[in-house]
Amino acid sequence: MRNLIYALLLVPMILLIATAVYNDFGANLDRGDWSTDANDTYDDVNSGTWSGFSLGSQLPFIYIAMTVVGAILGAFGLKQVFSGL
Repeated sequence: MRNLIYALLLVPMILLIATAVYNDFGANLDRGDWSTDANDTYDDVNSGTWSGFSLGSQLPFIYIAMTVVGAILGAFGLKQVFSGL
């Protein structure tokens, strides 16, 4: 459980750092001599990278939702267990 909490704290920080590094990399990249295919590939990779960052930023919310649903289902399960006693 403790490792999961550490992961929930580290994922947003890592995403922030990765986003800053990726932005600086893209801003300082000279693509003037690149061919059309190379620029299209760069745009596809850039789009995919941002999609990955967007998905990764949702991980803490997904974990919180799973915890809430698990607590609700657990409460119903305990209610059924104790109502039979």
